[in-house]
Amino acid sequence: MRLLNLASNAFQAARHEPAVRQAISRSKRLGTGPMDWFSGVDDDTWLWMHASRRLRRRQEIASLLPGLPSASLQENYTGSSAFATLQEGFHAYRLFKRYYETHIGPMANCHGVLDFGCGWGRIIRFFLRDVASEKLAGADHSEEAIRTCQETNKWCKFTLIEPQPPTPLGAQSFDLIYLYSVFSHLPEEMHWALLKEFHRLLSPGGMLIATTRRRDFIEECRAMRADPTLDTKPFWLKNPASVFLDTDASLAAYDRGEFCYGSVGAKDRWSFWGEACIPEAYVEKHWSEIFDICDYMDDGKVCPQNVIVARKRM
Repeated sequence: MRLLNLASNAFQAARHEPAVRQAISRSKRLGTGPMDWFSGVDDDTWLWMHASRRLRRRQEIASLLPGLPSASLQENYTGSSAFATLQEGFHAYRLFKRYYETHIGPMANCHGVLDFGCGWGRIIRFFLRDVASEKLAGADHSEEAIRTCQETNKWCKFTLIEPQPPTPLGAQSFDLIYLYSVFSHLPEEMHWALLKEFHRLLSPGGMLIATTRRRDFIEECRAMRADPTLDTKPFWLKNPASVFLDTDASLAAYDRGEFCYGSVGAKDRWSFWGEACIPEAYVEKHWSEIFDICDYMDDGKVCPQNVIVARKRM
């Protein structure tokens, strides 16, 4: 098995080597940046460049790409590390990019992208291929997350924010704002306050994409409570067992189009943290007060969470 893995890694490296050499060559031109270096790189190669441990040992290319924090820090934020977490982030990036290009236009013409709740920066890095780096930003209320982003990604701009809006970011600064697994954890009042803030931050016609827990998650919480090994699991797997304790009532509320949220009892700057399921009926009724709704995707084969896509009116 080890020999097979070595052979596979060697094959992958050989297949992607022309793109690596091209990026290195392009980087030697004055006044260029990541978008110039990696433009035209195919999806498989782009993900491989970020995930390959072998490539990170080559300083001439590793210096052109964002770094990675420790495996333990990655897991604290996303539940996995290395290729698994990068692949999930890459799938989200491709989905968000596809929505933007379907409803607005080429990513290259985007005047600003904001990863809100960026964590350690696993998604925003992939947009370096498509958008000028000075137009890419991340925001998070975790000092650790922002410090990590600034240490590993020297091209994008990262801002430490307070949990509650407003943010220090400028009005109408972004054409795309996305939140991956953020509205999955916020109470209704906080989520609504942020919606108003995103409306301020978006340019007219700009796009907001957010994910939320699926209806099935309510039943998964019940299954977690019945798991005899629950106490041995990490906190991010144990927390959901403490919410939606009345499964049938929570499912009924979801089906009535109600915002479903349960606190996990976090403290201090994380006191708002919980688990949230936002049904399509709620989005259609409430989000439409200030946004046009483009899509509500409920397809676990495409994304592990439901995806809400909206646009600020012109």
